[in-house]
Amino acid sequence: MKSITVLKATNRDEQELVSTGKFLLRYTRLLLMVGSLAPAFSVNADPITDLRSQSVFKDADLSKLAGGSISATAVPNMQMARDMSVQSAYVVRAPVRTTVGLIQQWDPTRHAELRTYLQGNLSQRTSSNDFQNLASAPSNSSVRALVAATEKLPGDASALQLSGAEANQYNSVGSNGRSVPGPVVSFWSRVLAQRVNNFVSGGLGAEPPYQTTGETISPATEVRQLIESSGNARSYFSSVISATPAGGGRGALTPSLSWQLFDADGQAVVSLDAFYARPVGDGYQTVDIGYYASGRYYAVVTLQQLWPVQVGGRDATLIWRVDLVSSPAYSGQRGINRLGSGAATMRQIQANIGAFLKDLAVISNSGRQMLGAIQE
Repeated sequence: MKSITVLKATNRDEQELVSTGKFLLRYTRLLLMVGSLAPAFSVNADPITDLRSQSVFKDADLSKLAGGSISATAVPNMQMARDMSVQSAYVVRAPVRTTVGLIQQWDPTRHAELRTYLQGNLSQRTSSNDFQNLASAPSNSSVRALVAATEKLPGDASALQLSGAEANQYNSVGSNGRSVPGPVVSFWSRVLAQRVNNFVSGGLGAEPPYQTTGETISPATEVRQLIESSGNARSYFSSVISATPAGGGRGALTPSLSWQLFDADGQAVVSLDAFYARPVGDGYQTVDIGYYASGRYYAVVTLQQLWPVQVGGRDATLIWRVDLVSSPAYSGQRGINRLGSGAATMRQIQANIGAFLKDLAVISNSGRQMLGAIQE
């Protein structure tokens, strides 16, 4: 599953780089979905050579990655000032097919340090009832900040990313003493359900723009710009991109849909995500689109390549991941401040991947039977 948040730099070096104390974005998503999909093309027979030639990791060492090292590098200079890219690479000590199942079932809410409070899967026909779990959100300052921002609607919507019509839907009648009052749950349940159904029926172009933050922002435009400025990743993943809304329209592939509630440096954020995967040769390629968030980022696209490799005579999976993020937190940053943002984002991605690998190690140590069952 995915975990996305925004935070300030806490590492001393990062604090020095970001002396202005601006919010930084932490983005990571770890969701894969198996489907009955036709292969796009054949991959290089030597995955580590392919990784070196396509990614920023020109000296990638399979033995180090197999030993638990997580390589990550920020690519801060993109076409738009509010865009950022981070590439990462790591190894999962399980076959590709098993790895897909393990990542699909991973639950970041079990890690308090990741500050992901709720998450859920969604069907192609979503209703407001699918988000009633919002009422069970923890009673903490982050969630209370989201509640407070929502209760200012429709008069003051500046702390939230909504269309004008969405902001006007809020009705405070029926408030109660819960951590997330009934009117707040009802409002967000309607907004999220409407956005999911718009996306399913018409892709990114059907998503309403953000109109409450001082400028009009189109999720479709943000995703397109991220893809266009992704360098050689754009061409490498072109086949699977073109089969999703990231390539225009609804896309040919059926998505795995999900939602989350997570902390964004002091204010909880609700988000929507669509994940697409197709087998490529004996591996997989994926596109993960974060097409709505109530704050902190405009859009997120994650591209992933999974290659089969051998580690110690056993099947394993080499993963190359490209995170593309559009966030107002990056706007206006230059030089050392932007480098600091990239460093913080990179470290948080490593932390989230590390949490997943830690859980995988526990599963592996508990017995190979579980891994076999997941592969089935």
